[in-house]
Amino acid sequence: MRRLISIPWSLFFGCLFVILTTVGLIGNVVVIVAIAGDRKMRQSVMNILLFNLAIADTLNLLTTTIEWVPTIITGTPGWVLPSILCPVGRYLEITFLFVSIMTQLIVCIERYIAIVYPIHARRLCSRRNIFITLIVIWLFVAVFSLPYALLNKKQKSEFMYLFIANTCTNIYINSESWKNYKWIEFANFYFFPCIIFVVLYSKVSMILWSKNRALYKVSSFQMSLRPDALKLRRNVVKMLVACVSVYFICYSPIQAIFLSKALFDIHISPAYEFILLMNAFALTCSACNPLLYTLFSKKFRSRMTKIFQCFQAPIGEKPNDFSNSVSKVIHYFKRMQ
Repeated sequence: MRRLISIPWSLFFGCLFVILTTVGLIGNVVVIVAIAGDRKMRQSVMNILLFNLAIADTLNLLTTTIEWVPTIITGTPGWVLPSILCPVGRYLEITFLFVSIMTQLIVCIERYIAIVYPIHARRLCSRRNIFITLIVIWLFVAVFSLPYALLNKKQKSEFMYLFIANTCTNIYINSESWKNYKWIEFANFYFFPCIIFVVLYSKVSMILWSKNRALYKVSSFQMSLRPDALKLRRNVVKMLVACVSVYFICYSPIQAIFLSKALFDIHISPAYEFILLMNAFALTCSACNPLLYTLFSKKFRSRMTKIFQCFQAPIGEKPNDFSNSVSKVIHYFKRMQ
């Protein structure tokens, strides 16, 4: 089979994908272990949402390896894996991606209610309501993504007019029904979330960075703590805005190609290196959230070394010692809240 990308470029993208996947898995797994292992941390609505986000990103990183590993090795989009993995892999990849997007949307709404309407936050953003919302999100996305499981098949197809090979292809990609579905997908998971993020985070930022000291009517003791609390909330909003920005930066090129074809009938056949670059962007989106936590949290930065040292159990260390190390990880995350 003819390679569409040279071996040096394959090595470059292969190393890039390995680094992104490894960093993303380690970072998200640390978040999952820390939150799941501490009851007090699980009481926080924000931690519950971050836990769900880390789960979705971890699963997305794992499923995307089905796509890029064979491609990097062969240098072509040829599908060398069992046929069943074609629809299943595409379905799971899209499902976890959409759950990640919807979770970030819920985080945005939760922060908006907590900061703009703090009196109603305890009632509207209760743990029960958050759990129900997350269940609804998973069910909705699981159903919405079904076309990817039903329409993707392993079949012989021509790629860039160069050769014919077995590929994982949507057999109805040119049908009107699929085009309408993609418009709904674009609206639900890109356009409307973008509008909501911009509007709500703009409102939150205006409040947190305004000089209106009547925002919170608190006691003198609470007022003395207000500067630190305000700074903490600002850092949280900065972190969340950064996470959202990374998502839209990573997926805007793909959406631009879709819009150019749908609105202006411009058919773009990008170079194969560009396709791999888009895949790298997708991996970056799932891998960077823990890094952003580090960037916007001084305590997180100062303790990251200690956290990973907890897992560096010397040879011959007893299981109980390793359990204590895991407890230390949980303790460090708890102190960073």
